[in-house]
Amino acid sequence: MAAAFVWVAPRVSASGGGDTPVISAVQIVNDVSRRPILGLSPVTDGTVVDLRRLPHRRISLQAVIAAGAKPGSVAFTMEGTKGGSVSRIESRTPFFLCGDYVDCPLLTTPDVYTLTVQAFTGATATGSPTGAAFSIRFTVAATQDSADARPLDVLFVGNSLLGTATETTREDTPDLVRHFAALEGRPLNVTKVIHFGYSLRHTWNDGLVATALDGTRQYDFIVLQEYSTLVATNLPAARDTLLTLYAPTFRRALKPGGRVILFKNWALANPAPFRSRAAAKAAIDANYAALSAALSTPNLLAPIGDEFEKIIATKGVSHLIVADGKHPNDNAVYLDAVTLFGIVFATSPRDLAQLYLPADVAAHLRAVAATAIGY
Repeated sequence: MAAAFVWVAPRVSASGGGDTPVISAVQIVNDVSRRPILGLSPVTDGTVVDLRRLPHRRISLQAVIAAGAKPGSVAFTMEGTKGGSVSRIESRTPFFLCGDYVDCPLLTTPDVYTLTVQAFTGATATGSPTGAAFSIRFTVAATQDSADARPLDVLFVGNSLLGTATETTREDTPDLVRHFAALEGRPLNVTKVIHFGYSLRHTWNDGLVATALDGTRQYDFIVLQEYSTLVATNLPAARDTLLTLYAPTFRRALKPGGRVILFKNWALANPAPFRSRAAAKAAIDANYAALSAALSTPNLLAPIGDEFEKIIATKGVSHLIVADGKHPNDNAVYLDAVTLFGIVFATSPRDLAQLYLPADVAAHLRAVAATAIGY
C-alpha cells in the first residue's frame, strides 16, 4: 500500500534563500509502521498532538522536501515553552528531527512547541540557506482539552462516490462519519455539496459550491472528491480545476490551521482505458501525488484507493464495489467513513462501532483503515 503524501505551505521567516519553499511539509510519523499519522500530518499552526489518541508513543517528526529540491542538509530546532528543546542537523534523506524513524521523546512531552526547519545547500548546515525557513507552533497534550468539546466543521464536495447511501441505514459517507462522531461524543458539523455524476468543475460551474466556500462558514477540513477516473486520465484538467477554481477560496473558507483532504479514488472494476488494474492504480498514485504537491494549501491524501487495493487483493472486487463496477457497497461506505473519521479527529478508527456490518467484516475494514492512516 502506498504511503500517503502530504503537503503544506509553511509560515516562513525572513531568513536567506528567497521565498521558494524547500521544506514543503513536516509530518508526525508512526515509527512502528513508518507511516505518517494523517490528521496530525501535515502539522500546521495550532495542531494538537493528543497523546491519549496515539496507538503508542513511538513517534518521530520528518521534514518533507519540495518536489525537485535537493538540499545538502536540513537543520531542525524544536523549543518548548517549559524549556525543553532539541536540535539536529541531517545531511542525508530522509530528514528526521531525531534520526530515521527514531523515537523523539520531546514529541511525547506535553508542552507548546515552536519548530523551525531550514534547508542548506551544503552538508552539515554549511553553504547557504536554501528556501525560506519553515516555522510552526503546535501543542503536545496528555489530558482532555476544551478543544475536545469544540465542534469540528467539515465540508464534503463530491459526487456519487461520496453520496452513495448504504442499503441498511440509508446513510452516505458524510452521514456515517457524523454517526461515528455522535457515538464517540465528538461534536461534528457536516456541510455537503454532493451531486451525482458531477466533476468538481461541473459543481463549480453550476454555482453549487459557491455558498459553501464564500467564507461565511469556515471549516477545519474541506474534503474534495473528484470524478471517478478524471485524476488518473486527465491530470492537467484536474489540476486546473483545483488550482484555478477551488484553491483561491481556501484562505477564506478554512479556519486557521485547516486542511484540505483530497479523496483518493479507487480503481474501477474495469480498468479501461488502462490495460490492467495495476496500471490504473499506478496512474492514480502518481497523479494524486502530483495534485497534492501542486496545492500550496495544507493538504493530505485520504488513502481510500490504497485501502481498496489492499482488500480487493484478498477479498475480490465485489467485497467493496457493487455490480456496476464503480460505486461503493455497504462495506466500502463503512471503510470510507471510518478512514475519514480517523483523519478528521486524529484518532485510530480500530475501536469504532460495527454498526450494520458483521463484527469480523467491520473489524477487518477498520484495521485496514487504521494502518493506512498511520495507526
